[in-house]
Amino acid sequence: MTTQPTADIIDMTGTLDRLVDEHDDIVNAMLFTTDGLLLARSAGLGQDDAERTAAMMSGLQSLQRQLAGFCGLAPEQQLMAPWRHMISDLTDVTVLLFAAGERTGLAVSVRGASTTGPVAVAIQATMKTIRGLQPVLGARERGTPS
Repeated sequence: MTTQPTADIIDMTGTLDRLVDEHDDIVNAMLFTTDGLLLARSAGLGQDDAERTAAMMSGLQSLQRQLAGFCGLAPEQQLMAPWRHMISDLTDVTVLLFAAGERTGLAVSVRGASTTGPVAVAIQATMKTIRGLQPVLGARERGTPS
């Protein structure tokens, strides 16, 4: 039986480095599991920072999922409100958090406020990357053999 390759067994570092290198305003990019494990990071992001950020990003993703009730969805609809993306607008940088695949997310930091051109370009570039790699961006459930 052949299994579909997933992001937890394929090194996505080169893809993240290309995303950063091709767009001057993208500072860093990282791929993580929704339970907080780092899968890949761009070259400019240190291992320790990346691991802490992966854990934090999975927490933000979890918080966003909990907003379904706040948004007026009935309890039976709340599980059908999948997480898609989140934008955090800081003073001089914007953090983009996307659902990448099954049990994975992709985070990108971009120079500039969320309403600037570079952020719009980064959103498009990140979505294009996700669409192009969609078949391999999932991660297996932990404890599941490869």
